[in-house]
Amino acid sequence: KIDYIKVLQVQQVELSAGYSFISSRIISEDPDFQAICSDILPNLNFVRNTAGDMLRKIGPNWINGIGDWITTEGYLFRMNNADELIILGEIIDPQTPISLITGYQFISFLPESPINALDVFTDVLVNLDFVRNSIGGMLRKIGPIWVNGIGDMNPGEGYLVKMLNADE
Repeated sequence: KIDYIKVLQVQQVELSAGYSFISSRIISEDPDFQAICSDILPNLNFVRNTAGDMLRKIGPNWINGIGDWITTEGYLFRMNNADELIILGEIIDPQTPISLITGYQFISFLPESPINALDVFTDVLVNLDFVRNSIGGMLRKIGPIWVNGIGDMNPGEGYLVKMLNADE
């Protein structure tokens, strides 16, 4: 009998005060959203997912309306103060498909290294309206030309995507 040792990886995501789109390339052993964010709760205002569900404080209590962290989803974090989110767990296969719905959604970026945004979305350009990062950079079509105002997509960052039609 061979015993395998589970090797845990760490992902550190810098959170600035204000709004940020966040994702993780790590799946925590405890996927509960509030548990993953437990160390940053003193500086967190709220987190929202694509569906509008939130992790937020009501009175003295944190209410987790999101449930578990979904690895293919990105999240909108609103921080009162800068902090660092540390996620410990197993690496997600960077080739994991992400279902893209018609309209708006937050998505994750799973690769370990930065990749040019236009290269990431090449296979879905026919159905893509635009992609936006946390600081407002966009991948969008101007006339017949796709313009990459994002540059590289980065681990730890989430992205707002607007699709004209569903794709993957």
